[in-house]
Amino acid sequence: MIKKQRGAIEAEDLLEDLGIDSLPVDPFEIASLVDNPSFRVVFNLVPYDAKSILGKAIGNDSGAVVDINSNIPDEGRLNFTAAHELGHVCMHIMPGSKTSFECGKQQLQSSHDDPFEKEANEFASALLMPEKLINELTDKNINWKNIKHIKDICKTSLESTFRRLSTIYSEPCALIIHKNGKFTRFVTSPYFEVYIERNNLSDEQLKKCANGLNNEFFSSFEESSPSGWVKPKVRSYTLQKIYTSSVSLSDGFVYTLIKYNDKCLN
Repeated sequence: MIKKQRGAIEAEDLLEDLGIDSLPVDPFEIASLVDNPSFRVVFNLVPYDAKSILGKAIGNDSGAVVDINSNIPDEGRLNFTAAHELGHVCMHIMPGSKTSFECGKQQLQSSHDDPFEKEANEFASALLMPEKLINELTDKNINWKNIKHIKDICKTSLESTFRRLSTIYSEPCALIIHKNGKFTRFVTSPYFEVYIERNNLSDEQLKKCANGLNNEFFSSFEESSPSGWVKPKVRSYTLQKIYTSSVSLSDGFVYTLIKYNDKCLN
């Protein structure tokens, strides 16, 4: 059993305290509810260069000012950035543990090493996708149909939605991202124990992609060979097969889910 993240606990406790029990959760609305005479919270939309600054938060024991980059083109990224900075306000600025943050793309990755940024990412993920409400939307399986459904309702991104589900449900799963056929990055659940190969997509793999631009987000997976995707060793076992599900998106992106279970091991 993976221990629940501190940032997630803080976010879900905040939602409960505020009586928020429906989706989507608007981080700007939550910020206005956190604002009070003893601790002022001000959120601004500021046109920063999106490649360098996504959000800033600065404050003291009497309040905080948050600037969110108004040039962020994607609604999911904009909402996550706002929720991330609100996490800094609630978890770090209010208690006085740190009073100034400047966040770019690197800080908003769950793999970031800084414990403050990790907690803010956990907070943002759980604020936008609280476990109790998410569980009411799906059959508790990680697949494209569920990910897309939650993304649309919660106004998040596909990647952040996968990250959230991978911390809630006890499945060995991974998301591998390619752009124009070239390996870009991957995200794994806490239960995924195999090494991911950083390979480019083959023509055969590209042909098997569902078309996300035509809203083809399926719950099904295809049985595949581990070769080309992962190294097959899992502890003292060997993976005989894996399950894959790929979807092609705009700008040349292909997102692939990989899963395995005990039946895949020999």
